[in-house]
Amino acid sequence: MKRTTRIIFILSLAVVGRMMFDLSSCTNEDQIIEEQQVVNSGTDLLSMPVTAAPTVDGTIDALWENSPILEFSTVVPDVTGDVFRGYTGNIIPSVKLRSVYDNENIYFLAEWADPTQSYERNPWYFNPTTKKWAQEKGTYDFDAATNGGSTRKPFYEDKMSMLWNINSSVLDWNSATCYKSCHTGLPAADGSSRHFTNFTTEKIDMWHWKSVRGGVNAGNQIHDQYQDNSYPNGRKSDVGGTDVYVNNTQSLNNGTAVVSVPKYVIPNRTNNYWILDSEITAGTAKLVTAVDANGVLTLDGGSTIDPNTDTGYQRAGANAAPKGIAGLTLKDAGYGGTQGDITCKALWANGKWTMEFKRKLTTGDTYDVDFSSLTDQYFGFAIFENAQIAHSIKPNLVLKFKK
Repeated sequence: MKRTTRIIFILSLAVVGRMMFDLSSCTNEDQIIEEQQVVNSGTDLLSMPVTAAPTVDGTIDALWENSPILEFSTVVPDVTGDVFRGYTGNIIPSVKLRSVYDNENIYFLAEWADPTQSYERNPWYFNPTTKKWAQEKGTYDFDAATNGGSTRKPFYEDKMSMLWNINSSVLDWNSATCYKSCHTGLPAADGSSRHFTNFTTEKIDMWHWKSVRGGVNAGNQIHDQYQDNSYPNGRKSDVGGTDVYVNNTQSLNNGTAVVSVPKYVIPNRTNNYWILDSEITAGTAKLVTAVDANGVLTLDGGSTIDPNTDTGYQRAGANAAPKGIAGLTLKDAGYGGTQGDITCKALWANGKWTMEFKRKLTTGDTYDVDFSSLTDQYFGFAIFENAQIAHSIKPNLVLKFKK
């Protein structure tokens, strides 16, 4: 009895020893190993998997509570040619990004500090001295005689942009992101500073949210664009679809000269930032059919606007005209086609923009970044605070997927 027990014990040790030997000789290919995912708090945006999608409505619901926040600041860089003059060095102190994804879409939540909700994009005003209509500029005015400080603030819209490498086509993208297509020191005639890639094979996916032009209206979308190596400006809209806006301007003879005037007017409307096509169709917006030498507008139907007596169409000091006529007209339906791949909802309140947006993991469009492999994607991020061109940036960020 004792001898039999000893034999069994020896055999058991032999089996265990063989098992230990076999395990110690396993390779990585033989084992299921879950590697630790490294997430750098200052640069990495970790997208979390979800089974229930967030509602894209601009409000932060409970689903986002389990998604890590990437927080950073952005700054307007100093570039050549006075392109960013008046904005250089401006800082957005807090930008927060979150992301989740499901089997079909990727979702983002962006929050950023902005003390002003900027919707006054190039509104029209009447100058009682020249008796002419003009549009406010989207850049600062400066004292040209002394090369001094600004004499008038810009009148533009708030914007946001993200740049992505399409199919890893851009050389050394991960080390510089948006700076790879940023070219400064160009001739003034070519814009001084522009974005374009360096080779015909390189393409960048550009997501461009423009608050007045479709970002809070006309479909609530981020404009899906791309960059190629076209000189001097490689920024283009995706091939499918059309832009949402048309500049609200036309040229008419006032009896002595051809002058620029608004094309459509909604009489007496204040805070008129845009005119929708549906308002034109409904007759709410009136076509301007004539202008005289004193700037009096004649509208379709025979009514008139005399901006000499109705001072609401004149500048109010440093501010825009209270009845400033919208600088653009908008489609109601949005971009359509591949230009409208990114749905969003943005709300401004208490000195902050909050925006949710989504896009399919893969769109099938050769001008779009493909997220379906769930591999890391480096990107650049920019905020345009009431700025036409000058943007406050944060390069070298990384989107990672929690699997």
